[in-house]
Amino acid sequence: MGKILWGIGLFLLLFVGWQMLPPPTVNVTAVLGGDVTWVIETGAEVAEGSALVRVAALAGGEAVAARAKEAGVLREVLVRPGDKIISGRVVARLEKKSR
Repeated sequence: MGKILWGIGLFLLLFVGWQMLPPPTVNVTAVLGGDVTWVIETGAEVAEGSALVRVAALAGGEAVAARAKEAGVLREVLVRPGDKIISGRVVARLEKKSR
């Protein structure tokens, strides 16, 4: 009986501990380089594929430099308008939607 209670206690401890872990974050990288013209606000809730950073396009106008890889909340934006970025640079950190 004691082993069963220990097993149940251990299971509950692990389950509660897992629920208390912060959701995983995802680094978002730029797929285009250039001069940043627009960034989304920190704390914004985004859907998969949402534009997060735009850069000036060579032909005029703007092009999306980084999109959300999955749905979540934008926790950190590492660039701002006026910055020059290169392809592959981490430009934001996204917290995945809860489990």
